Amino acid sequence: MKVIVFGANGRVGAQVVKRALEKGHKVTAFVRTSESVSLLHPNLQVVQGDAMLQQDVEKHMAGQEAVISCLSSNEISYRLVFINHIINAMRRHKVKRVMAIGGIGALQASEHLKVYETSTFPREYVDLTQAHIRVLDALLTSRLEFTFVCPPMIEEAERTGAYKVQDNYPTPGWKVTSGDMADFMVTELTERKHVGVKVGISNA
Repeated sequence: MKVIVFGANGRVGAQVVKRALEKGHKVTAFVRTSESVSLLHPNLQVVQGDAMLQQDVEKHMAGQEAVISCLSSNEISYRLVFINHIINAMRRHKVKRVMAIGGIGALQASEHLKVYETSTFPREYVDLTQAHIRVLDALLTSRLEFTFVCPPMIEEAERTGAYKVQDNYPTPGWKVTSGDMADFMVTELTERKHVGVKVGISNA
């Protein structure tokens, strides 16, 4: 597939680019500074842009078949801006498949209670989780073929292949490696086992 990766120089994004190339995809790495990606590969194109600018996102969406967003920001309100720019560009260029990253707090603790609403969830992460839920709501109303990946703590480490996933609810582990996050997202692009849902993931 032709896939564009936003935030391609981050701890998950860099692993996504590497794994997607290993699986034979043609990858466009979208970053703020092109020098931040040192990887060279015949199927890799590095492009420079700012996801806060609709025109930058738009410019590089044409011809893509799928999107993986690994964007994050210390300014949590930017996350909704990012995904709205991506959704708008996808609609315009008739791209349907998108993967994005949230957090464990957005998953269900029970049928009517989200993880972040439980008494044991750390209060310092509530605002971030609510930003993730706004991103999820944008994806739900977009009618795109999305998968929203909601990890616990992400450990910067290579793929182990030993991880579990399930729809809507957390898996038992308390962390997942960035390599395993990338492996799941790239695999799910084509396997399409978790379309239209939020997904819990952790190392087994």
